[in-house]
Amino acid sequence: MKKALSFLLGLFLVTSALAQPFDLPCADLDYKESVKTVLLYADGNQNKEPLIPLDNPTGRLTLSFDLLGSEGEVLNYTFIHCTNDWYPTEIQRTTYVNGFDYGRIDDFDFSRNTLVDYVHYRLSFPDEDMKPTLSGNYLLIVYGDDLSEEHVYFTRRFMIYDEKASITASVPRYCDDLSLSDTHQQLNIKVNMPSIMTGNVQQYANMTIRQNGRWDNAAIGLKPSFVYPDYISYEHHPATVFEASNQYRRLNFSNFYFQSENIARIYQTDDYYVVDYATCESRARKPYITYEDIHGEKYIYIANEGRETDTEADYAWVNIFLRWPTPLIQEDVYVMGAANNWRFDERNLMRYDYNLHGYLCQLLLKQGYYNFLFVTADRNSYAVSTELTEGNFWDTDNLYRIYLYYYNANKGYDELIGYTTLLSH
Repeated sequence: MKKALSFLLGLFLVTSALAQPFDLPCADLDYKESVKTVLLYADGNQNKEPLIPLDNPTGRLTLSFDLLGSEGEVLNYTFIHCTNDWYPTEIQRTTYVNGFDYGRIDDFDFSRNTLVDYVHYRLSFPDEDMKPTLSGNYLLIVYGDDLSEEHVYFTRRFMIYDEKASITASVPRYCDDLSLSDTHQQLNIKVNMPSIMTGNVQQYANMTIRQNGRWDNAAIGLKPSFVYPDYISYEHHPATVFEASNQYRRLNFSNFYFQSENIARIYQTDDYYVVDYATCESRARKPYITYEDIHGEKYIYIANEGRETDTEADYAWVNIFLRWPTPLIQEDVYVMGAANNWRFDERNLMRYDYNLHGYLCQLLLKQGYYNFLFVTADRNSYAVSTELTEGNFWDTDNLYRIYLYYYNANKGYDELIGYTTLLSH
């Protein structure tokens, strides 16, 4: 009886909270220091972004994450529908969700044979108890007792698409601005969508383009350059021009007893492992070198056979050093990549060491394989760039993700009607 009352009370609290204006940003954010290694992906593949088709009844997203410490607790989750530019949609929850308002995350296990204690959580969703019924952008919210900010653990974006349009894209050798052709990449995009072409295409169509896993430089809300009778195009559009950057630097500490490429030293203290990454230097004025990377993402695994990655992979403090003669006056330096969820905050801010003549950063990471870049962020404009730290080379192999949204005027929300990916080379 008490359990049933608890469930009903929780349902009431969540329903009430979702009925009010939503104050949390619709972004990938961690709200508690204990939250580590959040993975959200499709089809059981860590490398697939969290996007599934609306008409696939077996489509599932996998969520996994760790909470540092040795005490496990049952958590809750819900999700809300968002606009194409990531604000809460002003439609009733019953319009886009079939089922309950929230679900439980009660599948967790404790770490074993690790120096750093943590609790590992797993969830597969959506399911029949809570299922999205509309395409578009969604924000997953994981929380404790209620949806107030003090009880929210983290939020993550995911998407549901209903394919009604076909997208083709290319990266020409030369940008419209020829002065950028060696350092930037420009996309030309064509969209076939004859079934929904109306007189309001210019108003209702919105495109988002992401370079690798980044949101900070994403082109959001792009309007078509040209509208034709049966297709639209995004050509000669200044917002489709991106810094080309460089191949991502690679970090692999899936095995603490083998020093892989770019690792200077691995050692163990009483409380944790320490990984010293080899000293880095700016690549801005060095020749471009091609090699494979995973476009800034992370892949969590341990190389030791017979061990379970979820609960037996350990955490390590990773020390990263960028040699730099004097501190920059106008910019801050960050480590950028999925290691820090593509965010720019205190966790991945590099601090200048006058004795060592360079920038230092220390990240607590779970065993696996990571990609990262050094970037600068202007303290006034907040613009992020790789020009000083990594250089920009047209030859760089970037992964572009392209999303086409179309506003449904009858129901008042942005449908996600087209999606594709493009490798620049």
